[in-house]
Amino acid sequence: MNRRKFIKQSALLSAATSLPFYTGCRRHHDFDMIIHSGVIYDGFSKTPLHTDIALKNGKIAAIGTLQKRRARRLIDANNLVVCPGFIDIHGHSDDDLLIDGRAQSKIHMGVTTEVMGQDGDSLAPLSPAMVEEKTAYYTREYGVEKLWTDFAGYFAVLQNKGISMNVASMVGAGTLRENVIGMADRPATSDETAQMKQLFRQALRQGARHISTGLEYTPGSFASTDEIAAIVGCMQKNGVYATHMRNEDDHLIEAIREAITITEKAGVGLHLSHLKVQGKRNWHNLPQIFQLLEETRAQGIRVTCDRYPYIAFSTGLTNLFPLWSREGGRKRFVERLQNPGLRLQIRSAVEEKIASLGNWNAVQISSLKKNIDFVGKKLGDLARESGKAPFDFLLQLMLDENGRGGMVGFAMSEKNTTAILQNPFTAIAADGSALAETGPLANGNPHPRNFGTFARVLGHYCREKDLFDLAEIIRKMTAFPAEIMGFSDRGRLAEGLWADIVIFNPDTVADRATFARPKQFSYGFKSVFVNGVLVLENDRHTGKKPGMIL
Repeated sequence: MNRRKFIKQSALLSAATSLPFYTGCRRHHDFDMIIHSGVIYDGFSKTPLHTDIALKNGKIAAIGTLQKRRARRLIDANNLVVCPGFIDIHGHSDDDLLIDGRAQSKIHMGVTTEVMGQDGDSLAPLSPAMVEEKTAYYTREYGVEKLWTDFAGYFAVLQNKGISMNVASMVGAGTLRENVIGMADRPATSDETAQMKQLFRQALRQGARHISTGLEYTPGSFASTDEIAAIVGCMQKNGVYATHMRNEDDHLIEAIREAITITEKAGVGLHLSHLKVQGKRNWHNLPQIFQLLEETRAQGIRVTCDRYPYIAFSTGLTNLFPLWSREGGRKRFVERLQNPGLRLQIRSAVEEKIASLGNWNAVQISSLKKNIDFVGKKLGDLARESGKAPFDFLLQLMLDENGRGGMVGFAMSEKNTTAILQNPFTAIAADGSALAETGPLANGNPHPRNFGTFARVLGHYCREKDLFDLAEIIRKMTAFPAEIMGFSDRGRLAEGLWADIVIFNPDTVADRATFARPKQFSYGFKSVFVNGVLVLENDRHTGKKPGMIL
C-alpha cells in the first residue's frame, strides 16, 4: 500500500471508530494498556484493521472496539501503524548484550526478538580449552569473571544481566567442531562426530534452537558435507539448517547445491543466510539461483532465506585471505603472513578475491584496534596514501593488528538486492549487532545495517520506492521469521500471544545510518513493547529490560 492510499484509508477508518473511551473514576482497571485507534497489521493478514488492542500481564488481552473499557494507560495510535515486533532472524548480538542489555540499535528500529548463534558461531558449548582462551578477554571486555560452558550457563548470565529484547540462539556447528577438534583442518573421526552430535543434542535440550554453519570461516569450513549432514540430522523434521555457505561469489551455485544436499540427507528445512550474489561478474546468476530454489521447494524441501537492504556485506579482514592460511587459529595465521615462502601464494589468493569484488576500494575498513585513523576509509585509498602496493599495505596492516580487523565489502547490485528482498521466501534480517551511538558499543565504523535495516525497508523501499505492499513487508519481518524459527507465540497480533508490538509513523519512519556515518539510530517509532513492557517511547529508550530467552 503506497503512502497516499494508506493515509486515505486510515482517515476513513478513523472516522468510523472515533467513539470516546470511558473516563470514569473507577479504581478497577480491565487492562494494563490500551492502544487506541491504530491501523493494525497483524503480521499475516493482507488488509489492516482500524481498532484497539489491550495488553495485560505481558500478553495481548483483547483486540477490537474497547470503548468504555478502562486501562492504567492509554496510547493514542490514530493514523499510526501497529504491528508485531520485528524478529531479526539473523543477528550477532551474542556478546554485545553482555556489555549493554538495552540492545539499543535494535530496539530503536523495532526489533523485539533476535536470533543469535549465526554463521556457525555460538557462545556455547565451550570446551575447557575454549574457556581458558576466552576468559581473560571476556573479563576485560565484558566484565564476565567466570565463563559458562553450556547454553544453560550462557542464558543464565544474559538473563541475570537483563535484556531489552527477546533472544534465541542457534547452535554454531563451527563452535561444536572447535569444542571437539580444535582449529585443525582434518576430517572428524567417527568418535568425534558422535561427540559433536551429543553436544548438539544437549544444547537443544537446554533451549538452543536449530543449527547454523559458517563455511567461509574457520574451523567450520573444515567440515565435510557428510560430517555436517550427520550432525544436522540430530534434529527432527521441523529443524532448520541455517547456513552461511562456502561461497557467495564465483561458486555460489555449487555452494547452494551443497546446502540442499545436507538438508536432503538430514531431513530438515534449509535457510540460506544473507542470500547474495557477490561480484559484478556473477550478478547475472540470480535468476538461475531462484529457479534452483524453486525446484528444490517443488521436491518438498522447505527453503527460505534472509537478506539485509544494502549492497555491501560485512565481515573480518581475514576473509580476504585463503582458508588454508587461517587454519589453526589467529596465531598460526599471523605466522604464515610473516613467512616469505608463503607470501606469493597468499598474494595470489588475496588479489583474486579482490578481483571478484571489483577493486581495492570495494573494501572499507570498519574496525581496528591500533590503526584507528584508518577506520571508515577505503583500502585502495589508504594504500595509495601510504605509497605501498595494496597487498603490501594490507599485509602490514594485518601484522600490526595481530590478525584482527573488520571490513565492509561493496560487491552486490541494487537490482539483485531488490529482487531478493521482494522474493516471497525472503525474511528481512540485519545480520548485525545491538550497538549504540555512544559508549563501548560505538567503536569503529560499522555497517549501517546494525542501526538501520528495518527502518530502511519501511522508509526507503516501502514508502519512497513503493516496492512493497506494507502488509507484505511486515509479514517478512514478523510472522514469516516466526514461522521459520517455530515461535508459535510471537510474530503475530492475536489474543493470548505475547505483546511484542511496534507502533510507527509510516510517513516518517526512516534510517539515519549511512556507510560514512553509521552510528545513528533510526526514527519514526512511537512505541516498542517487549512482553507488554514499553521499552521505546517516542524514539527514546526507557531503560526497561523485559526480554526473555526463547
